[in-house]
Amino acid sequence: MAESKEFLYQRKPQKIDAESADDKFDVAVPKKTLFIYVAIFIGLFIAQFYYFSGAYYLVLYPNLYDPNEGFYAWAPLVFFGIAIVVILTWGNLGSRWASYSMVAYLKKTTNKGKLKIPELILGYPMRTKDLYYLEAFPVDLDLGGSPASLKIFIKRVLETMFLSMGMSVMIAQTAAPYLYAYPEIAAMYFNIEELTIDMMLYLGPFTLLILSFVMPVFWTAEDVQAYRITPTQDSVRLGLFLRSGILSKILSFFGIILVYNLANAFATALLGGETGTSGAVSDPGSAMAVYTTTFMWFGLILAMSAAMPFFIAFVYLAYYHERWVNNVRVHASEFMPIGTLQIAKPGEAKFEYLKKPEKVDKTGGFLQTPHGRILLLALIVVSSIICFYLAMVLGFESALFK
Repeated sequence: MAESKEFLYQRKPQKIDAESADDKFDVAVPKKTLFIYVAIFIGLFIAQFYYFSGAYYLVLYPNLYDPNEGFYAWAPLVFFGIAIVVILTWGNLGSRWASYSMVAYLKKTTNKGKLKIPELILGYPMRTKDLYYLEAFPVDLDLGGSPASLKIFIKRVLETMFLSMGMSVMIAQTAAPYLYAYPEIAAMYFNIEELTIDMMLYLGPFTLLILSFVMPVFWTAEDVQAYRITPTQDSVRLGLFLRSGILSKILSFFGIILVYNLANAFATALLGGETGTSGAVSDPGSAMAVYTTTFMWFGLILAMSAAMPFFIAFVYLAYYHERWVNNVRVHASEFMPIGTLQIAKPGEAKFEYLKKPEKVDKTGGFLQTPHGRILLLALIVVSSIICFYLAMVLGFESALFK
């Protein structure tokens, strides 16, 4: 496509391999990064053995380590077997559902139909009367050929992991109090938080199965590259709405907060405090120890939860994703407009404000003067000092209001 001087930007078809068609979406797996991904997965897989074999107790808390206690070093192998089932489910049932859901929604953008409850939960835009178009020359997915493409892949792995963790921790925190009520189960754990962490990790593969009907929808919506022209004249990829929708926000962000709180409660108990109290943070040294232990356990939980999402996301994207995305694009092209992004120059239009420096508004009152800025800075400093005084002086309520 020849570049025209009438445009600031014209989208160019992208080719990531010799057989790639301009209007076909392709997924590339560079051989040079394949070995790196295999090494990362092996490291994450070993991290799971580190936990389920009980070795972390021997290293971190040797005084609490009991060699006679039953550990489950075989669990990661079971998880790997379940991961194969998850990949097959994502690539067949999940992707089929994603394809059906995406085509059904895109048809509603042409006939201005109303959304159903599952579509609202997934995060599809409620406004279907705006203009939607299908990008003619899609940006292909390169799984690690450059730093930018590596960032995209890692982002998708984190999406999968955070959603899985969010679901797992909510289920675990709901069920743990009932199980911990049995003395024989409570005797196996240091406290209820440790039981909750164990349950959350065991539930990870199960929640990844549930996500068969979520993640393929998110990623298909992203890579189909159907765009909506919003009322504010922004061109927004449909996948962005789903990835920032209710389901994604509640399960991922809220789930991470729950995991951090769980790690904090467990760290507080390990250091001698009582769960839910400030027993272990009564002095600065204890507070720093709690924060350090909390972040250590938070990182440990993340590392132990990452192996299966990493493996599943990579295999699914490399083997299944391209076919289903192109199927949706072919179906969508039968009924919706096809276009490509171009940014045109305004031509000979007469601007009232642009390119007119004399139109810059330099007014603003006293606070825009040198003396006014000094006064504002002084007020900021005084306000900050007052906040720290109120926060750090014991008994300030009685000192102020007695």
